[in-house]
Order: sequence, then C-alpha cells, then structure tokens
Amino acid sequence: MRKLSKYKETVSNFMGLSSINILNLLVTLITMPYLSRVLGPECYGIYFIYIAASTFSIILTDYSTNITGVRDVALAQNKSDQQKIYSYTQSIRFVFGFFSLVIFTVYTLYSTSNQTVLFVLSYYIISIFGYYLTAPWFHQGTSNMKFLALSTLIARIVQISTIFLFVKSTDDLSYAIMSNALVFIITGIVISIYRYKRIGVKESINFTHTLGKIRSGFDSFIGDFSPNLYSNIPLLIIGAFTTPAIYASYSIAMRLVGIAGSIQLMLSKAAYPVIVKGKGTLKALLLMNVLLSLPPIIAIILFGDALVNIFLGPGYTNASLYLTYLSMGILFNGILSSFSYGYFLARGLDREFRNISLFVSVLSAIFGYVMIYFFSVIGAIIMFVFARFLFAICYFIIYRKIESKNIA
Repeated sequence: MRKLSKYKETVSNFMGLSSINILNLLVTLITMPYLSRVLGPECYGIYFIYIAASTFSIILTDYSTNITGVRDVALAQNKSDQQKIYSYTQSIRFVFGFFSLVIFTVYTLYSTSNQTVLFVLSYYIISIFGYYLTAPWFHQGTSNMKFLALSTLIARIVQISTIFLFVKSTDDLSYAIMSNALVFIITGIVISIYRYKRIGVKESINFTHTLGKIRSGFDSFIGDFSPNLYSNIPLLIIGAFTTPAIYASYSIAMRLVGIAGSIQLMLSKAAYPVIVKGKGTLKALLLMNVLLSLPPIIAIILFGDALVNIFLGPGYTNASLYLTYLSMGILFNGILSSFSYGYFLARGLDREFRNISLFVSVLSAIFGYVMIYFFSVIGAIIMFVFARFLFAICYFIIYRKIESKNIA
C-alpha cells in the first residue's frame, strides 16, 4: 500500500504539472507558425522580449517559495497550518512581485521603442498579479494540481482564441502580447476561487514574519536564481542589444529546447514532495530523466531543419543552427534537475544546493559573457550548454562525497 501510495502521489503531481507543460507546448506549436508569419521576424522578436521578461518576472516573484513553500506545505498537518503557511509565503511573493513590476517595466521600455508606458505597465500589472493569485507552489506542495491544470487550460483557450481572432498583421502586435497576460490573470482568478471554495484556504497575506522568511529562504533563492546568470539573463541582454529578427531566431531555439527539457523538470518537481516524505528515490528519478532526454535530442538532430521550416517559414534560418547547438543541454538538464529536486533540496541541503548553483553559475557567466561579447548569440548558446554540463558534474561529485561520509 505504501508503494502504491507513493507512486499514485508522484503520478498525480506529474500529470498535473506535465499537463500544464503540455498545454504550454501545444500553445507554442499552434501559435508559432501563425505568429511567425503574421508578425514577421521584427515584431515577433519584440513579442519574445515580453515573453522573456515575463518568465524572469515569475522567477523573481517566486523568490524561493517554489522550493521552501512547497516543502513547508507538504509537511503541514492540517488546514490551519496550510492557511498560515499560505499567508506567510504569499507575503514574500507580494513583495518580490512589486519589485518585478518596477524592474521589468523599465527594462521593456528600454528594449522596445514603440510601446507606451501605460501599455507596458498594464501588461506587467495584469501578468504579475495573476501569477501571484495562482500560487502554484501551494498546489504542488499539497499534490493538488488537477484544477490548476484545468484553470490553465481555460486560460490557454482564451489566449489562442485571442491570437487567431485579433492578430492579423504587424499592427496587431499589442493583442498578441496582451494575450499572454490574459493567461496569468484568468488562471489566477479561477484557481484562487477554487482554492477558497474547495480547499478552504482564503487569499490573505501576513507580513509579520516576512523578513525572517526572506532570510531563511535566501540560500534556496540564490541556488534557484543563480542559473539565470547563464539562461534567462542572456536572453534579456541579447534582447536589449541585438536586432529583433536575430532575437526571434535565438528565442525560438531556446523555447523549443526549453519545451523539450521541461518534461524532465516537471517530473522532478512532481517527485519532489514525495521524496521529501521519504517515499521516492533519486536513482529512479535520474534514470527516468535520462531516458526522457533521448527522444528530443534525436528529433532535433535528425529533423531540426524541417521543424523550423514547417513551423516558422522564411526569415528564421538561424533558428535550426541554434537548436542543434542547444540540444545536448537537454541531457545535462535531466541530470541536474534530478539531483537538485531528488536529493539536495529534498534533504534540506539548501546551503550545498546554493553553493553548487552559485559556483557553476558565476563561473559560467564569467566565461559566457566574454563569449557573448565576441560571438553574440553563439556565445550565449555555448555558455548555456557548458553551464548545464558543469552543473551535472558538480552535483554528482558533491553527491558522492556526501554519500561516502554517510556510509563512513
């Protein structure tokens, strides 16, 4: 019964997380061929600047709550404890959500010359507030992902409908951009109502222990945030300093590789609360993630050019080259996500997690930003793959050291 229980919980989490990921994949696959042709490389590049900035704003808004909040609520004994954890955790997300709003409004205004302050500010207010209401950390920690997936489905249907109904030319770029904000706010409103009506957790924040919670979550945040030095920050840099057309090809390649590797991350996150409770193993997670990496790598190497031509049309010739260079990062991503969620974070080794992440990310950034200076987009790609490889090696070495000490 114990085995059945652990597998049922892992499968439930995985199905919820992966269904959200599959929805994101389907939206990309459905809208990418249309938007790439209707908007053209220049406007499509601007569209991706908003997507990249939104992704980074989510990371900053979460702080370390996607790790510490999940771990805390997974161990909660009753609904009263869940409500307290929810209020404290959401207060952290509120503070960092406000910082995200200011930072990325300024960044987007700098990176795009044809957008008004009111439009940019409205986009981030809607997006960040919607994501704040969604509180995915709570649903992951309580293994209650089904309705979150349903809420995302509703929001994605609205997004797809908006794109096909209102985006007909480059003049309709604002509708394409705002359709992404609709996903956040619709998901947030629907899931917050469900959370109150069905789970009994009301929307509230408590700033009493916010500073202490921020301090206690700092190690996890640094460990979780540091990889952005080689992944998302280069996206923002390239977006600010290269042409929108080149940026579109680079973003598309990064997005496709991200989709290919995200199933591994979803599996790791699904197994995370189960392993925290002592009902799962690192070895099983690692094996599954390595096996999951092989099909997308083979598909990219064999059919990368065809995929780009089919989905994007003319004007994106660099995308297939970028995609091929990035593909090996999928394997390393499976290894590093398994070790991070299946061992270090699950055992509360936040400081070790932080140290590895900080070391690899800073070293990769020092190497990578020099590469970006000399080789632009190719330099950013080399940095990305190198960093993931270094992560996999460092996690394995430290894991072996810890296990050897435990045996001794």
